[in-house]
Amino acid sequence: MKTPKTTLEKIIFVFIPFSIGYFLSYLYRSTNAVLAPYLNQDLGINAEELGLITSVYFLTFALFQLPLGILLDKFGARKVQTILLIIASIGAAIFALGNDVLELTIGRGLIGLGVSGALMGAFKAISIWFPKEKLSLLISIFLGVGAMGAVAASTPLELAMNITNWRVIYLCLSVITLVVALSIFLIVPEKTIFDVEIESDSILKVLKQIYTSYAFWRICPIASIVGGTSMSLQGLWAGPWLSDVGGFKQIEVANILFMFTICMTIGIVTMGIVSDYVRKFNMTPIGVMGYAIFLLIVPLTIITLGIMPKAIWPWILFSLTSFCGTLGYAGLSAHFPLSYAGRVSTAVNLITFLIAFISQYAIGGIMQYLEPGKTSAYSIESYQASFGLFLILIIICFISFILMSIFDKKK
Repeated sequence: MKTPKTTLEKIIFVFIPFSIGYFLSYLYRSTNAVLAPYLNQDLGINAEELGLITSVYFLTFALFQLPLGILLDKFGARKVQTILLIIASIGAAIFALGNDVLELTIGRGLIGLGVSGALMGAFKAISIWFPKEKLSLLISIFLGVGAMGAVAASTPLELAMNITNWRVIYLCLSVITLVVALSIFLIVPEKTIFDVEIESDSILKVLKQIYTSYAFWRICPIASIVGGTSMSLQGLWAGPWLSDVGGFKQIEVANILFMFTICMTIGIVTMGIVSDYVRKFNMTPIGVMGYAIFLLIVPLTIITLGIMPKAIWPWILFSLTSFCGTLGYAGLSAHFPLSYAGRVSTAVNLITFLIAFISQYAIGGIMQYLEPGKTSAYSIESYQASFGLFLILIIICFISFILMSIFDKKK
C-alpha cells in the first residue's frame, strides 16, 4: 500500500474506493422505493410497517454518528470503513433471508449501521488528502458518483426484479459489500493528522465546541431538515406517491425514479461546480445552499398539495436541488480545526439521519392513522398531511437560517 503523491494517485487510491462504498450506501438506502410493492405482495406489509423497516436504516445510521466521528479521528477511515461494511454485508444477508417485519428490520438496521461511515469516512479522507479550497468540488463530485447507487435502485432494479427476486438481489449485494470492504482495507492508505493542542482536548470539550457554535446552529437545522426529508422521499415515499397520487404503473414509477436520481446526481455535481466557481465572487457554499433551498421549496409545495399529479417537472426540480444541504458540510468545515473534521461532519449527519428516520417512519404512521387497515392505494389527503408536516418544518428552518445569516453579517 503506497502513499499517493500526485492528484491522480490520490483519486485512484482514496477517492475511487470510498466512492464505491458510498455507491453501495445509496443503493441500499433507495431500494425500497421500488421493492415496496413486492414486499407488500410477499409479506403483506402496510405503510407503517414499511416505514419502520425502511427508516430503521436511518436510525442506526444516525445513532452511530457521534462514536463514528471519534473513531474516524482516532483510527482513520480505512480501518473503520472496512469493519462497518462487513457489518452491512451481514445485514444484507439477514434481510435477504427475512420472513417477517422483525427480521427485515434487524437486517435493515445492520445495513444502516454498516454504511454509516460511507459518507463521513470519505469526507474525513478527502479533507486530509486534498487541498481545502477544493473540498466543495470534490465532495460534490463524490456525492454525484455515490448517488449513481440511487440510479441503480430505480429502473435497473425493476428490470432485475423481472429476472429474479428481491431475496437473491440482497444476497448478491451482501457478497459485493464484503468484497468492497476487503478492497478498501487493502487499497486505501492512512494519513495521520496530529496536533498536540487539539488532540489534548477531551471528547466532550470538542463536542461542546461544535454543538454550541453559532455557525453550527445557523447551518445545521436547515441542512438537516432538507437533507433528511429529501432522503425520506427519495428512498421510499416518492414511489408510492407516484403510484397512488400520480396514477403511474410500476414500470413508469421505476422510470420516473430513474430520471429523479439522474437529475439528483446532476444537481449535486452542478452545485459543487457552482459553489467552487462563485468563490471568486466571495460567495460561500452556504450562500449557494440558501438559493438552492429556496428553489426546492417551490416544487415540494406543488408535490405536497398534489396540484399537478401527472406533471414530472416538480419532481425534476426537486431532485436537482434535493441534496443542496450537503453544501453545509463543506461550509462548516471552515469554522473548525482540520482534526475536528470527522466529528464536525458526523455531528451534522447525526441530526440529518435522525430526521430522515423520523420523517420516513412518521409519513407512514400518519398515512396509516388516517386510513387504518390499508396496505396500498392511499389517498391524496394522507400524502398532503404527512408530506405537509415536513414542508412546514423546512420553511420554518429556512426563515431561521435567513434571519441568523443576516444577524451574522451585522456582527
